[in-house]
Amino acid sequence: MADKEKTEKAAQISLPLSRIKTELFVQDLAVETLKRSREENKVDYKDLAEIVNTDDNLEFLHDIIPRKILAKEYLSQINGGGSSDDDDDVVVLD
Repeated sequence: MADKEKTEKAAQISLPLSRIKTELFVQDLAVETLKRSREENKVDYKDLAEIVNTDDNLEFLHDIIPRKILAKEYLSQINGGGSSDDDDDVVVLD
């Protein structure tokens, strides 16, 4: 019975701890992005993506926060490097 009580207490404690750890991670990421940003007191997606894609500890976020690329470059990557003639009207993906 003591093991069941310990398990229940651990479960009650783990959720708030996970929430706090997540908040601290996001806060640390925001502060670091602000320190490295090009403009004072402003964080852009580009700044955040640059940090995520250059810091080895944040490698797990590469797919979630990628660098912006032109649609033409993306389509070229998907098609194996080949390009088509009708891709002159390409816009930047936001």
